[in-house]
This record gives sequence, C-alpha cells and structure tokens, in this order.
Amino acid sequence: MKKGLKISFIVFAVLVGVIVLDTLQAKIFDNSPLLKIRENLDEESIGYIDKGLLVNHYQCNNEKVTTWKGTKFSCSVKENNPEDFDFYLMKHEGIIDLIRFKDYFTMDNRRIYLSGNIKEFYIKDPDGDLTLKKYLSTVWQTLDDSIKNITDKLDKVDTYRDGGTTVYKSKDKDITLISCKKTDGNNNIYIGDYSLEYADDLCE
Repeated sequence: MKKGLKISFIVFAVLVGVIVLDTLQAKIFDNSPLLKIRENLDEESIGYIDKGLLVNHYQCNNEKVTTWKGTKFSCSVKENNPEDFDFYLMKHEGIIDLIRFKDYFTMDNRRIYLSGNIKEFYIKDPDGDLTLKKYLSTVWQTLDDSIKNITDKLDKVDTYRDGGTTVYKSKDKDITLISCKKTDGNNNIYIGDYSLEYADDLCE
C-alpha cells in the first residue's frame, strides 16, 4: 500500500472512530454530541437543540433527550404559573466571606453581584432547584424579564433619583435586590440578604 494512501486510510479510520465514540456517548448518557451545531428552540419550548452528525440532542424545559437523526421529537410545552415561581438564598455557614461583593454572572451587558456572605441563589423547580446562573442561562427570555420574575415576589421599598435605581426587599425570604439604573448607564444588579442597604459606592 502506498504511503499516501495508507495515511489517508488512517486519518479516515480515526475520524470514523471519533464520530462513533461521540455518537455512543451522546446516546448512552443523553449528552450533547461534541461535534454539533446549536440552535435555539421556539419560545414555547424553552431550550435548544444540538445537531450532531448522527444524533440530535434536545434540552428543553429541563428535559434532556438524544435521538437519532430523522427521528421526530417535540418538546412538551410546560405551563408556567407565576404563582409557582419561587427562590431562596443559601448563605455561607460559619466564617463569612470577607469579600463585600463577588462578580456572579454577566448577561446582556449587565453584571450581577452577590454579597460576600451569600453562597448561592436558587430558583425552585420540581425537577431540581436551579442556580440563578443556570436559570438565566437556559430560560428563553431577556435578563430584564427574568429579574422581573424575582422582583415581582419582593417589595419595592425605594427608588432613587440617580436615573431610577430601585431597591427590592423581602423579610420573609431574607433577600435584598438592588437594580441599578444610573444616568451614566450603570445597570448592574446587587443581591444580598435583608440587611443589605443601598450605599453611595454601589452602582458606581
């Protein structure tokens, strides 16, 4: 066998092997294929589809399904009742993080900061609670709409004349959310427990 033909055969065999292994791991474990093109689903079926060479992986409404190419699959539409939407903070136990605020998540050119004593922000879900980061990354809506789902469950306690910065609180949930809206364009979000108060160095 000529050297050039032999090399071509080896390259071909390796490519076939990679495709087969990638397909098997996607089907067996309901994972996304590594070789894929991602497309967002329609806004009724929240999520996306990863189109592989031999399989498609659907992630929608917290449901994961991997199907062979050509197999028809429709994501079930999940009816969202605003009354069912809920969330909670998890604080650090024992030693409190000395960092006043930590950069938590960025989306739509807005940053979300958590107070140093907050370990995580969770969205309640019957299929398993989601971190706020996961929720914002997968839900089919803008950051403004996602945050509104949260602030609708809180009390608006103050609005400042700096452009419209608003403070929301809930004593029962032990949470404060400060949504910056400064004239200089600062629209970041600060989240902490109920004791968090607006200060001049916030939203700077």
